Amino acid sequence: MILKFIQAVNAVKKLLSRKATFYYLLLIAVLSELAYIIFVTTQKNTAILEYIIVYCFAFILFYAAFLLVRSKHELAGNKNILLLILISGLVFRATLIPSSPSTSDDVYRYIWEGKIIYNGHNPFDAPPNDVSLKYLHSEKLPALVTFKNMTAIYPPFAQLVFLSGYILGGESDKGLKLIYLLCEFITLVFIIKILLLRKQNPNYIILYAWLPLPIMEYFINSHIDAVGITFFVIFIYYILQNKYFAASPFFAISILTKMFPAIVFPLIIKKIGLKKTFYFLIITLAIIFLFQYPFMPREGVLLESLSKYLRKWSFNGSLYKVLYFILHDGSTVRIILMMLFIISVGSISIKYNDFLKAVYAVWICFIIFSATLFPWYLGWIAAINPVFAFSSIISLFFTSNASNFTPMADGWREFWWVSLIEYVPFYVLLIFESKKYLISTLKKYFIS
Repeated sequence: MILKFIQAVNAVKKLLSRKATFYYLLLIAVLSELAYIIFVTTQKNTAILEYIIVYCFAFILFYAAFLLVRSKHELAGNKNILLLILISGLVFRATLIPSSPSTSDDVYRYIWEGKIIYNGHNPFDAPPNDVSLKYLHSEKLPALVTFKNMTAIYPPFAQLVFLSGYILGGESDKGLKLIYLLCEFITLVFIIKILLLRKQNPNYIILYAWLPLPIMEYFINSHIDAVGITFFVIFIYYILQNKYFAASPFFAISILTKMFPAIVFPLIIKKIGLKKTFYFLIITLAIIFLFQYPFMPREGVLLESLSKYLRKWSFNGSLYKVLYFILHDGSTVRIILMMLFIISVGSISIKYNDFLKAVYAVWICFIIFSATLFPWYLGWIAAINPVFAFSSIISLFFTSNASNFTPMADGWREFWWVSLIEYVPFYVLLIFESKKYLISTLKKYFIS
């Protein structure tokens, strides 16, 4: 009798705990939604300072929600909490669809290139200032496009997304955002599937679903990364299930959206072996060729503008800034960083035991050695972070917001104190976490 009473009391406690957690998360979701609504309804022009403030506020709420989820591991199987996280994440994104670009104007090039494709032109042939495109000029485009003398830098599948966005929304970015919303839903579903596949808490999806970085960068500034990330996450899911040939088309399309995923290709060799890698590569290259062929330029070099961008542009790179301060030669610094990146990825590719951990490590190397690291680039590692939840990475998601002070300055000026705010916490936490991970690995393999 007493035992039954104790069991009943414990059952009531668990029920109350579940309900309390749900309502706390609901309250945080409502406050976050209010912040996004306030931004949309009060935005005037770019509103960069307001963007920074809302991002900070939303991030604090997001992190409080994550700490709550992490402390309630016993609620990992609670479907109501998982649905709340998933639905709220989509609502946050949908709320920002009416907003205008704030800290970045890249989307105007997206729309312009979609427009000229719609009218039968190849964006890899003619830059926005080409006289042959003058009849397509409007009050807004290509006036708002930066680097009007450069042809397209985005790969073919991205161009098809731009075309679709233009068909849906005209010269507004709303069409693109509708596509992104669908993609983000798919991304969230597959992140949950990956968490379940690895027998981890599916509620950790909150680390992407409620993270302000993809919400604001992809639904205010409309960056195309949202689409590439979707295909990348699907690729990860299938390769973790050893469905290598099913994974290859998604890998190809993720590269055809933005070329970042190519950095994890060396990991595939150890994962599936040389023979299967050969077939994987053939399928991937065939798909890339099929999409690229219609966009081949009549003259010049394919992706010539992208090559110029990679050679000359730098922004917010941590190690790049340190080496540039010492050497005062951007080209030399790029070569050094490229060599360090290649060595690091090569070492990871040979030594890893867990494919997804290796992918995560390669993205961390990308963060460290990149000459250019815009905040929206971090969305790629953010999609994997629910599996690992590194505090160093989470801290960078927060502090990268400080880089948005650069577009507020005259002449796109970077500030030294921004780099300190961004990277000191990141590197301190990363060293601590790497040391902790190394010790746990040694214990696992060498201590019985």
